[in-house]
Amino acid sequence: MNDGPRRRRTLDDDGGSKGGGLPLIPLVIVVILAGLLIGAILAKVLGGGGNAAPAASPLPAVTVSAAPAETPIPIPSATATAAPTPTPSPKPAPTPKTGASAAPAPKATPKATPEPSPKPTAKPIVIAPTIKPATPKPPTPKPPTPKPPTPKPSAPKPTPIRTAPPPTDGDRAANVVRAYLDSMARGDVNQARSYLSSGNANETFMNRSAHLNFVRPTQNGNGTWLVNADVTTDTGEYFFTFYVTVSPGGAVITDHTSIKPQ
Repeated sequence: MNDGPRRRRTLDDDGGSKGGGLPLIPLVIVVILAGLLIGAILAKVLGGGGNAAPAASPLPAVTVSAAPAETPIPIPSATATAAPTPTPSPKPAPTPKTGASAAPAPKATPKATPEPSPKPTAKPIVIAPTIKPATPKPPTPKPPTPKPPTPKPSAPKPTPIRTAPPPTDGDRAANVVRAYLDSMARGDVNQARSYLSSGNANETFMNRSAHLNFVRPTQNGNGTWLVNADVTTDTGEYFFTFYVTVSPGGAVITDHTSIKPQ
């Protein structure tokens, strides 16, 4: 048994012994990233098929805590006479980095499967039958509709011309008196005298203002005619009395008088 004094372990010695190992936190992060990369590659490979695989759920974030640092154990002195060595205060443990969470794995984007385009439905080809044009039949001429005969206007019946009856002896006696008075009114004394068988045409009051009011023949018992006449002139009214004889050769005035009524 070796009673010699033991060599004290110092903090420097602890740090030197730890310096040779790999760091734990970076190693964990590398492992997580490698797992995410492998998952993404598998999702991409599996998603390229006909039916895309469901999207991979993101891995939960893993928080890596650093291991607690070792606390140095003080070594007691071998000899009682040795002065007590003050116990070195322990170094504060390094605070582990918190919140070091792994980055979420990228979501595998499924590829949209292209929908098959609908193929156009082929329409059935309908072949129309060839219709031969019908030979037009010549139209059957319709017999002309007989028109009703247009009635000819009947010729107007000739209106019988009424022949005036031959004048009577009274008409002839009155006509000769009218002719005499008309000649005197026009001043044609010679023409007036031709109607007289005797006497003179001396009625100077007769002029163009004379107006014959009436002539009234009356037959006498001996066959002669008494003709009364009334004349109005610008000098007054006059009353005439004529005696007329009617024969087959004509009528003639045999006598006449005239008076002016008061």
